[in-house]
Amino acid sequence: MNDQSLTSVGRALAVLDAFRAGDQLLSLAELAARTGFYKSTILRLAQSLQRANYLVRLEGGGYQLGAALIRLGEICKRATRIDDHVQPVLQRLVEATGESATLYVRRGDQRFCLRRVDSRRTLRDHIREGDLLPLTIGAPGRVFMYFDTGVVAGATRGEVPVEFRTDPSLPMPIVTRGEYEPELASIACGVFGPQDELLGVICLTGLGIRFQRKAAQEMGTTLLEACRRLTGVLGGGLHHYAPRKTVRTRMPVRR
Repeated sequence: MNDQSLTSVGRALAVLDAFRAGDQLLSLAELAARTGFYKSTILRLAQSLQRANYLVRLEGGGYQLGAALIRLGEICKRATRIDDHVQPVLQRLVEATGESATLYVRRGDQRFCLRRVDSRRTLRDHIREGDLLPLTIGAPGRVFMYFDTGVVAGATRGEVPVEFRTDPSLPMPIVTRGEYEPELASIACGVFGPQDELLGVICLTGLGIRFQRKAAQEMGTTLLEACRRLTGVLGGGLHHYAPRKTVRTRMPVRR
């Protein structure tokens, strides 16, 4: 493939990438504005994309994404699973923080321990792969509570009270102390998929005395970056990690 072909491929991908969440269709002028290409260039690229069914031109002149992209998206979704990528992520988190790292997924009204890497510390929690726990208790439970569309009720998705945040400006990671066991604390963050679904929750757990404010903030930063990277690998959007307004509640975090 020569340089000219590579340039054409890049421009064609830029046309497809111009579509954003919520776009039903885009006009030629909108595509030109978003890509910076001349309309004549877009028309030429659109013809090639239409032949391959990556783009559809409507009778009114607008453009929609084609069925070929849906097919590829479904293939990608089936081929890319969180379980295929999470084990090294958990291992690195344990090495970086010294605490146990766990991946939970929702199973009905419970959370299921799918993958686990234990801390080398003597004093730690003893969750095992295959364990089922209450869904909405502890930091991982609160991530399901605030971000899983199958659980969220009566509140805007992602509105996390500030007292549960490791960083007050960010909705995640979430920290709790003593909710599941009096001596334990946990910090959790969600991983999202291409349909904006919560695929799972990664959690760091250990003795509460090791999760004081400064330490929790540092562990939260490490966990957040790991979840952001994993979400990117899985094709999810990163908007759930962006700063949110502060939502306060009278419910205290038990220590």
